[in-house]
Amino acid sequence: MGNQTGGQTVIVVFDSGIWISAIKYRGVPLEALTFGLEHHDVLTCDELEGEVVRILNRKFAIDPADSRQQLAELLEHAKRILVTGKLSGVCRDPKDDFILECAATGSADRIVTGDKDLLTLDPYGPIRILTPRQYLDDAKHSPRRN
Repeated sequence: MGNQTGGQTVIVVFDSGIWISAIKYRGVPLEALTFGLEHHDVLTCDELEGEVVRILNRKFAIDPADSRQQLAELLEHAKRILVTGKLSGVCRDPKDDFILECAATGSADRIVTGDKDLLTLDPYGPIRILTPRQYLDDAKHSPRRN
């Protein structure tokens, strides 16, 4: 964990849609998530994990205990961020503000999302907001430590 780009550790937040797409559909979201977990520092928060578990249960009837277990294994080395709700009213969809707060509080470099409400904010201060494909393309052109 903790790979570096240009001498600095890259810190990334994957929004709930990326987690859900990776788990259910695989493809580019899974590729991006796998790359991030292997090469970058990943941030998470209770709100993010709760949303993933709720949506997997509601839309796909996946048992919440199973979802939590799968997330726990994937996020074993992730850094947990406390979201307080102090950041609000930034995103068009206020339900997405916790993603921005998680990223800002954890000094993230990137947010990976497919959510247009978040993508329109790119960049959010020093934080790039990228699709999974943009994240992978960006990572391939950045120097990596082996």
